[in-house]
Amino acid sequence: MAFLGILWNEIIMRPMVNSLALLYDLLGDNFGLSIIVFTIGIRFLLIPMTMRQTKQMKAMSGLQPRIKGLQEKYKGKSREERAGLSRETMALYKENGVNPIGCLGPMVIQMPIWFGLFRALFKVVPPTPEGLANLDGLFYSWNPARHGVPFNSDFLGLDLVGLVSAQPVPINILLPVLVGGSMWLTQKMTMTKPSDDRQAQTNQIMLWMMPIMFGFFTFQFPTGLAFYIFVSNVAGFVIQYFVTGRQNPFKSSGVESEPTLAAVGSGTTGSGDNDMEGSTSDADSTVHSEDRRRSNRSRARDTRAKSRRSRNRRR
Repeated sequence: MAFLGILWNEIIMRPMVNSLALLYDLLGDNFGLSIIVFTIGIRFLLIPMTMRQTKQMKAMSGLQPRIKGLQEKYKGKSREERAGLSRETMALYKENGVNPIGCLGPMVIQMPIWFGLFRALFKVVPPTPEGLANLDGLFYSWNPARHGVPFNSDFLGLDLVGLVSAQPVPINILLPVLVGGSMWLTQKMTMTKPSDDRQAQTNQIMLWMMPIMFGFFTFQFPTGLAFYIFVSNVAGFVIQYFVTGRQNPFKSSGVESEPTLAAVGSGTTGSGDNDMEGSTSDADSTVHSEDRRRSNRSRARDTRAKSRRSRNRRR
């Protein structure tokens, strides 16, 4: 456990404390601006991972008709037979180079940053004299900001180290709403088309549950952490829109809202049952094509085997 503590301190805490302190020194002793620049810097470092995430999600969305066809194929089968659905789905992902876990990359990276920033805010602007004495041990020897201690945590009339719930009205209500709303918008923009109604329902639950949950938790966050999450969500939305492909976050991602490939090709789109029938037809056609290819390969193998047996008999 001591080793993990040292690892956390050297990889997360000290770099984060020194980065915030150095930015504070470079930006005219403004703690709010240092958090904004720090946030944007982290987001830019995550651009390659964000682009990979977007590519993976688009690939998964393109595979939805084939996955839907597999689900129809195993519909009504026994539990043992339905195990084949998981195998074929994973084989389909592997064949197309799709990793469902890869879609979680930026979120996984952000979690230790959130926890680290939660602690770093209290380290950089400690509330006690003991914390102020410990701060010097976190600074790198080359960091000029160490001579500017103690730091001022005020920004636009807010105490960035104080809890959101302790901020004046209406800031203590507005910040949780901004955090939840920006998280909802970011999730809505990156959400892929579900393969069935059950997944669509799950997506809708996650779309609303996470923003509401984080909005509620924000009341007990330091104001600087809430500010970081909000700026990070806004920066992520902008990067997603301009760098990784412009997507309309307000377009419905339900099963019935996506036009079929045939409709797109002809320049027209249907609605309701016609869309569902077109999507199902495309999925069935794909599955049947795969079956025909497998059957042709099997017949070719049988033909070659018979030819070899005939030659052996003649010899």
